[in-house]
Amino acid sequence: MNRSIRSKQERKAIGLRLRQAINDHSLSVEEISQQTGLTTAQIYDRMKLGNLRLNEATELCRVLEIDLQWLATGYESIPYIEGLTHKLTELSRTKPEFVNHLLLAIDRLWHEERVGKRL
Repeated sequence: MNRSIRSKQERKAIGLRLRQAINDHSLSVEEISQQTGLTTAQIYDRMKLGNLRLNEATELCRVLEIDLQWLATGYESIPYIEGLTHKLTELSRTKPEFVNHLLLAIDRLWHEERVGKRL
């Protein structure tokens, strides 16, 4: 039973990310329909339920210029994360208070963004 609940939540999250990408690109569902071959009803259904087929997801990602991994999981890779991690590690040896304040600020901003998206 937990698996079906989680799957439903995951599918709903995919639909919400799809809706977000459409809104971010200021495209209408009709415009997306013309570019993907999906009907407007299918697109609304995919946004509501998140039940995308792989070929539909791939085509929507192409049209919306979004990453398939982000659509599926919500994860966005961060460019240069290894270099940033290395610099923070070096800096933590010489100025640990600064690194601590920086990480707390990032954590606070991340939390505010998450709370803001839920409203």
